[in-house]
Amino acid sequence: MNHFTQLRLLVLSSIVQVAVNVPLYKTFDYLCESSVAIGARVKVPFGRKKMIGIVLGHKDKSDFSKLKQVELVIDDAPILDSTMLDFLQWASNYYHHPIGEVLCAAIPKNLRLGKPAIIKKTPTQSRVTKPAEFEPTEEQNSATKSIVASLNTYQPFLLFGITGSGKTEVYLNAAEKVLSQNKQVLVLVPEIGLTPQMVKRFMQRLDTVVVSIHSQLNETQKLDAYLLAKQGVAGVVLGTRSAIFTPMPNLGLIIVDEEHDNSFKQQSGFRYNARDLSFIRAKKNHIPVVFGTATPSLETLKNVIDQKIKNLTLAGRATGAKLPLVTLIDTSRDAINQLSTQLIESIKQTLDNNKQAMVFINRRGYAPIYFCPNCGWRASCEHCDATMVYHHGINRLKCHHCNAQSLPQQSCPECDHDGLEVLGYGTERLEKTLESYFPKATIIRIDRDTTRRKKSFNQHLEKINSGESCIIVGTQMLAKGHDFTNLDMVGVVDVDMGLLSLDFRATEHLAQLLIQVSGRAGRAKDQGEVVIQTRFKDHLIFQHVLRSRYLTFANHLLKERQRVGLPPFSFQALLCANAKNKQMAWDFLSEAAALIQQIDVEGVDLWGPAPAVIEKRSDYFYCNLYLQSNDRSKLHQTLSTLIDNTHRLKLINKVRWYLDVDPIE
Repeated sequence: MNHFTQLRLLVLSSIVQVAVNVPLYKTFDYLCESSVAIGARVKVPFGRKKMIGIVLGHKDKSDFSKLKQVELVIDDAPILDSTMLDFLQWASNYYHHPIGEVLCAAIPKNLRLGKPAIIKKTPTQSRVTKPAEFEPTEEQNSATKSIVASLNTYQPFLLFGITGSGKTEVYLNAAEKVLSQNKQVLVLVPEIGLTPQMVKRFMQRLDTVVVSIHSQLNETQKLDAYLLAKQGVAGVVLGTRSAIFTPMPNLGLIIVDEEHDNSFKQQSGFRYNARDLSFIRAKKNHIPVVFGTATPSLETLKNVIDQKIKNLTLAGRATGAKLPLVTLIDTSRDAINQLSTQLIESIKQTLDNNKQAMVFINRRGYAPIYFCPNCGWRASCEHCDATMVYHHGINRLKCHHCNAQSLPQQSCPECDHDGLEVLGYGTERLEKTLESYFPKATIIRIDRDTTRRKKSFNQHLEKINSGESCIIVGTQMLAKGHDFTNLDMVGVVDVDMGLLSLDFRATEHLAQLLIQVSGRAGRAKDQGEVVIQTRFKDHLIFQHVLRSRYLTFANHLLKERQRVGLPPFSFQALLCANAKNKQMAWDFLSEAAALIQQIDVEGVDLWGPAPAVIEKRSDYFYCNLYLQSNDRSKLHQTLSTLIDNTHRLKLINKVRWYLDVDPIE
């Protein structure tokens, strides 16, 4: 293109700012002869590739003299309206993540590929809704009235209700009022496994189109749900964390169920927290947001104390049932992870009464350790600092970090001993052990291995919800939200690792897990039973769990955190580097630490560099640098300056790195 042609195009064409899906903290200028709306998709040349980008602005002149031309304007109308673009720009700024990658994470794959924004299958609404089968309690009515009174204004609520207190009924009653104003409701749940149950309840009660958004849908289904919400056809959107980015022009209420759950935090790519972003989206839309849980996170509790969130309490179970009776079993003298006689007897009595029992263990596979009793050798992953987990059903050793697999050795590679053994329990071994005790019982195992096939999880839930007497073996996929009316007894095994963890949040998470798992028992009329096996029965956490005093324990943890200056009384960010050369990752973070120390911002502390808890993963060595401050604005000022100056780091292109704001691991 000669200079005259370039000038002519500058006169005839407008200049558009386009965000593309690349890890660069800027937009790119292009010439565009056609009119194009802000928020619309365009196809542009980028290097040697053709990429789909989103227009973020128009301008009269560019700092660059030679601009490439937009090849195709894909959308007549914006895919992302100004409200959503403002929200996503805020998220990009807060998490210090490139805007192009943020926009990419916020739209379905088919839109990222440039496919037309067309609904393939419009849902029919030929169904009859049913009213609630029981009258709401006074507490439920009071909570609903408070939420409804705040419609059209920004007001965060904590709906703190014990397990079985009927939080979902409050969600439904509040949603009904929102829909009557021709507005939409966004409901976030932490696990895919909770979506079918919640969708069913919302569809039974509410006369509107209800769509779900989660990773197990195919790409056509995801796009249809996205567009139905965008066009205002869907009155309720119910999904996992990515649903926070669903465009809803008439959004009137956001509900975050099980707000304490770590699954709301994205742990790769754009590392956002959907729970935290729900505050911002509600604020920008001037609407209430409800955080429901029986075990509030410490961050949420501190916000209640600081009067940033209004507390609504459901103190009793909606059915009038009592909380389960919790028993501790001391296993310090038993062989590790064996099922105690008392736990076996409790399961037997439950089955004899034609009820259901659940045994919870938060580890899948057959056994976590495959070892030699003669010399102590353990089967370890060649690519990670982790032991290989033995899976009996497929006779394989698997790494749960990189998914490497191998056949188990027949003899010890160190001493040639033939009698290799397994140590510890996973869900698979627990299932086999229970089969030996109860050969005639139906045993349903639910973990990531048994729910890989599409619809398999729903099929397992249908069996359980039939009420047939059975034993359920599960991981934390079953620890929250589910309402199994015939489940009378819960056994919890191998929870002690949570007491030995290096993570300062470990005891908080363990308390939440124990309360949530215990809450699955006895949700109908009869008082349920919970049996917890532990080698540390005198630990403070169990005394509070025995009495269902989560808030008391949480307040104890808050005082501890305040005393040592840890979140939620301070703010953190993590700079992680990883490389196949361990020293290179370390040197990069040392260089970054030196750069941060040059930034003239007081009150920001540095910890590290230090190796990650699992230092080697998939042949890469991971190294961490933590930043912490009591002043959020100072921390973000430091991060912004760091990002602006990363080009000064000599090893910037030699390592893989990412920034995680408000890390949880």
